[in-house]
Amino acid sequence: MRIRFMLHKVAPLLCVVVFIFLLFVPEGYSQTQSEQGVPLKEQQEGRTLLVAASTLYGLSLYGPGTAILLDLESERQLAGLELLIGGGSFIGGLMATKNHRLGVGRSNLILSGSFAGTFYGFGVPVLFESENPKVYFASAMLATPIGGLIAHRLTDHRWFKKGESYLMTNGGFVGGLYGFAIPYVANIEDLEERTQSKIYIASMMVGVPIGAWTTIKLIYNKPISEGRSHLISFGGLVGSAYASGIVSLLDIESSRPYVFAAMLGLPAGAYLGYQLTTESEYTAGRAALIQIGACAGALFGNGIVSVANAKSHEPYVVASILGSAAGMWLAHRSTRGWGEGTPFTRNDLIPKSDRFVVSLPSVDKWLTLGLMAFRKPTFMANFPMELLRISF
Repeated sequence: MRIRFMLHKVAPLLCVVVFIFLLFVPEGYSQTQSEQGVPLKEQQEGRTLLVAASTLYGLSLYGPGTAILLDLESERQLAGLELLIGGGSFIGGLMATKNHRLGVGRSNLILSGSFAGTFYGFGVPVLFESENPKVYFASAMLATPIGGLIAHRLTDHRWFKKGESYLMTNGGFVGGLYGFAIPYVANIEDLEERTQSKIYIASMMVGVPIGAWTTIKLIYNKPISEGRSHLISFGGLVGSAYASGIVSLLDIESSRPYVFAAMLGLPAGAYLGYQLTTESEYTAGRAALIQIGACAGALFGNGIVSVANAKSHEPYVVASILGSAAGMWLAHRSTRGWGEGTPFTRNDLIPKSDRFVVSLPSVDKWLTLGLMAFRKPTFMANFPMELLRISF
């Protein structure tokens, strides 16, 4: 009787998964005309991203969510169910992407659509004032694949490069932030707490597609490389930080002027980042060094002020702004013509016989260790796991 009751609860979820799988897989990997000229190796990129995301979703959302829907109380059953769903999510993602031809750009957009679906899934019950955790998890578990499917359908008309894909994703994220910031700046604290929550959630849900759509319109047919997209996004971050820092020099105690200044500084910084990167080539490696240069410059400037034993915060703010700007300029100037495609790559020039190799655990071992630490199952207390291997 207990088993039949559990199957009755699981049946709707299984139907949804089968429906999404049947709808997504047959048409999900057909080539469009714009993909015909793209090298096959580039088309096959992005599969790891989707499979890893599928596995993490199984462990973080569908595993705990299914346990909540089934009212499981045994820690052993909870751990076992999460491991089963996590492993099954990996196998399902691996099988669903065996003919993967979407590339990193479109794969990233589909994953972003899934993230948006998760957010909408948790947000909709807030609008209906639900207090049942089962409703939140069931809604998120249903909305996540729907969000990915919608993103898949909306992006099947052409090939998406990495740079524009990353900017579109960041645009949606920034739109959500603006959706949260606008009601905060408008000061809705006089309203009832539940009403405030509804306004914040609804505003963010509206802001996400507006931010993504605005970004699409602004970068359409623009030459946006991967490195340049990182610098444009970083420019927005720096612009918001500079604007907030300038406001702090005025000794304003209220937090709303800082948020408003950040809202103005972000698009200004992103625009400057776009304009200042039009006449040069920016790889991901060069963009990473420029970003690190900004952080190093800010640290250097604060170090000078700290050695001078400044008492107030104003010198630190000014030193951070000037130092980060100088650091970006120096890194930009020092990396002209430097074309490392990806940052933090391994050095394979050393002969194998002369290498000192340090091997870290694989992703599955980290996931297993994290789940064990979270659940603390007694039956796995003496379970051996290799965390570090050194060979030379």
